[in-house]
Amino acid sequence: MSKLHIFQKVSNVIVYLFFLSATVYTVVSPSDGEVGEGHTYITPSFWISYVWTLIHLLLGGYVIYQWFEAAHDAAIHGVGWHFVISVLLSSAWLGLLKSGHTLIAFIFVLLTASSVSYVFYNLEKNYHAGSIYDKLFIHAPFSLWHGWIVFGAVINFFQLVSHTSEEGPGVWSRIFVSLGVLFLATTAIGYVEFKKQKGDVTGAVVIGLGLLAIFTNQQDAWIHWFTLAAAIVTLLYPARPYVCKLVGRNSDAENAPLLG
Repeated sequence: MSKLHIFQKVSNVIVYLFFLSATVYTVVSPSDGEVGEGHTYITPSFWISYVWTLIHLLLGGYVIYQWFEAAHDAAIHGVGWHFVISVLLSSAWLGLLKSGHTLIAFIFVLLTASSVSYVFYNLEKNYHAGSIYDKLFIHAPFSLWHGWIVFGAVINFFQLVSHTSEEGPGVWSRIFVSLGVLFLATTAIGYVEFKKQKGDVTGAVVIGLGLLAIFTNQQDAWIHWFTLAAAIVTLLYPARPYVCKLVGRNSDAENAPLLG
């Protein structure tokens, strides 16, 4: 292992600890009990923020597992310096949301999504999981993170361009929210279909849980029930290959990985 590789891995550990502390401050204990400061008609319930608990747990496993020989190539060349970049961008995004700089925060969440997306697709294409440890501590954390950042970007976008009123949502607000929910649901389905039914179930589940969190937080009847329907479809869709197998149709269910 070269000195540069050691420096890179040490840097991963340092920024992970920074990321953990920044997340505890800005997400786990926000002042208003919501994800971010601005409340909109697509704002989810606070409990969805605890997805970060699992993400951080698995990323903690990553910064430990990177020191093992089996993870060296994927960590150094598959993830590379994008872990450091993604952590710093994501921490800046959360801090900007906390301080109410919604527009700048949206720019940073898009940059974070770009960096995490690079890692996600590079791992899927070039560094296939060879063991359960590869799945848990290399592929799974970035799959979860990718799904979460897509969900967070949509929430941030609505904070930027919409607002609530005492009269409740109008027709156009309901349509706008429905389009956002539909985008999230179709994105989750796209995760599952990625690589011809050998795609990323974890990212789809994150978005599905996010839709459930919107359902539990929004009381307008149209938004409430439409989001529930989208959440149900999103969460059940990954089981489609297994259902097809049970009814005797051809599928790749036996090859579909649970961790992407």
